[in-house]
Amino acid sequence: MGCNLLHCYAERNVCLQALSLALSTHIQATLATQPRAGLVLPGGSSPQALLPLLAQQLDGRCIDLSPSDERWVPAQAAESNWNLLQQGLPEARCLDPRQGASLTQAALAWGEQLKQWLPFSAVLLGMGEDGHIASLFPGMPGLAAALDPAAEPAALPAQAPQAPSERLSLNLAMLQRGQWLGLLAFGARKRELIDAVLADEPAAQDLPLYAWLQCSPVPVNIYWAP
Repeated sequence: MGCNLLHCYAERNVCLQALSLALSTHIQATLATQPRAGLVLPGGSSPQALLPLLAQQLDGRCIDLSPSDERWVPAQAAESNWNLLQQGLPEARCLDPRQGASLTQAALAWGEQLKQWLPFSAVLLGMGEDGHIASLFPGMPGLAAALDPAAEPAALPAQAPQAPSERLSLNLAMLQRGQWLGLLAFGARKRELIDAVLADEPAAQDLPLYAWLQCSPVPVNIYWAP
């Protein structure tokens, strides 16, 4: 495990600006040596404010973009992570995880397509107040296999505790295949979980967040604000 880098800011907008600059700088370095850069981003409210900043700083036409996970809803639905990302970075080539008629078929095809992008230039995740990352939730069926860093990089059907409960998610092995890894989190509860994981507290060791921060092949850049 590398030494994770915790970047704390007093205000969320300042945190997002710093994260955008770090991500953009890394992706531009990738594009200096290859024609395209693969980028994996989370859905949700926190990253939504990041997207306009990235759009200002990057040439989206050179970016292959995928959500880290997706709800099994129509692509244009308000809850769709893909919809959020492709609206926020409209010039990027954004891959829709709905690559099949069933969750299992979609996961298999989505994972196979993303393998062609490896290694990703950057992978940024969010987290929940229950310690979940992507759509890998505490207590979810198959969680241990999904969090195995030695597994084959893949996508898989996932189960959320709240509706819409049917999800698609990348496994930890796929999420870790980024040259730059990051976490964006806001609020006191998430900071408590991050601190517990970084302190290696026994109660935190079953959290998906623990696997992301403590089983990472490279340091994870953690961006946090209250």
